[in-house]
Amino acid sequence: MPCQLPADCLNEIFEYLEKDKVSLYSCSLVNRLWCEISVRILWRNIWITKSITHGRRRLKVNPSIINTLITCLPNDSKIHLFEKKILNSTQISKTPLFDYASFCKVLSINDIGQMIVDVFKNHKYLAKEIMKMFMTKTSLKKLSYYTDPNTINLSFLRYPGAKDYLSNLSKLSCSSDIKTKFFYMLSQMCCNIQSLTIEFKDIVSNDLKILISSQNNLKYLSLSRTRTYNTINWTDIIPSLAEHSKSLTRLKVHWRKYDYWNRTEQLSFITTFTNLQELVLSFHHKDCFVGFNKLQYITFSQLQILKFPYEYPEDDVLIKLLENSGKNLKEFYINSSSNLILLTVAEFCPNLKSLYALFNYDKIETLKAILNNCQQLESIETRYYFSLLSERELLGTLAKYSPKDFYRLKLTNYSDSHLVPGDLEEFFTNWKNRVPQRPFSFINKGLFGLENREGNMRVIEKYKKLGIIKKFETILITLY
Repeated sequence: MPCQLPADCLNEIFEYLEKDKVSLYSCSLVNRLWCEISVRILWRNIWITKSITHGRRRLKVNPSIINTLITCLPNDSKIHLFEKKILNSTQISKTPLFDYASFCKVLSINDIGQMIVDVFKNHKYLAKEIMKMFMTKTSLKKLSYYTDPNTINLSFLRYPGAKDYLSNLSKLSCSSDIKTKFFYMLSQMCCNIQSLTIEFKDIVSNDLKILISSQNNLKYLSLSRTRTYNTINWTDIIPSLAEHSKSLTRLKVHWRKYDYWNRTEQLSFITTFTNLQELVLSFHHKDCFVGFNKLQYITFSQLQILKFPYEYPEDDVLIKLLENSGKNLKEFYINSSSNLILLTVAEFCPNLKSLYALFNYDKIETLKAILNNCQQLESIETRYYFSLLSERELLGTLAKYSPKDFYRLKLTNYSDSHLVPGDLEEFFTNWKNRVPQRPFSFINKGLFGLENREGNMRVIEKYKKLGIIKKFETILITLY
């Protein structure tokens, strides 16, 4: 008789497959026990999105999801929808194998609406009954509610069971312009939101600040304004945000349009969050950093991740910030080749493990300084195009000067690679002789030596077989 793993062991194994829907589905076909365990994880988050245009995301619709949710509806809801001629006799007669709706711990109001529009064209009554059903289930963990043309306007917070359903909500992603009553009512139901993501639209609802103030242990905050709207002023919610100065450890701000963000008070509120472990400022305009100079006088003693994916502050301000708060920094991302900033990283960030930066062709000594001083460094991401350090020089410097734990390079090419097989052979020969020897990961994004590709790949395959290369990956990019 074959040995059967206990249910708790299977559950722990399947948890590692949470994002691998295909493998989880295969597990559900093995036997009833495997099915019972895997289906709970499969249905935990059924809202799968994909990018369609210019970064906007929409639901990747699977009609079977909405049809399965319909089978989970209570009989009175099915009869009501049948009488409205929304469902047919076949649809209301089906019963589910499991109570799938009770497994859902993530709820997206927009995606419910989009799914119904795509499958049923438009049925507000169906959305209402599905939301009523969800409100009777076990507590929700994550709620997503953004306003867009497909959002179905439902007062679901008034449905029976809503208070219990939302009482343990820990993550909320929302638009700033949801009608005011929503934020007030939600503030009366849940006080333990730990992760809050706000997308600013033209309007900031008055009671958003009440919701923010009512939370007990806010740890993660994301603020974004990525589409083009009229100018807004959201200073009214800053005092509410500042109330979480002790608990907040992660802050991300993504601001595409330059408008009222440049007000000093809107940026200087960051100075209150002295316990930050992660700070990501994605500004598309340099002027957005007006007021940032106040941060050079603050020490973020616990800061471990600091990122500027697009624009970045003036050199003197950022240098002072790194001098004060770089000691425990483990990850630094800056879209710049500023020699002064990178030399400051080398001097004041000894515990750095991951670095994204650009290196000028005539500043190889700067890269050497980082490799010599940042002895915990494991990974570098950079780019190659004219005026930047060549691939051959980059690989040669890494082979000779990188610290013992270094193992990963991600290189983005915006021009054709000039690497030839001899360059790769020399690098991997030197890497093989390192003590201690750690398998190397090389991720190349862009154009990987088209003229020498065949020869380069022979070298790659050779050192893969020898165990010198742990991972090699090429990712094509489109150049506009």
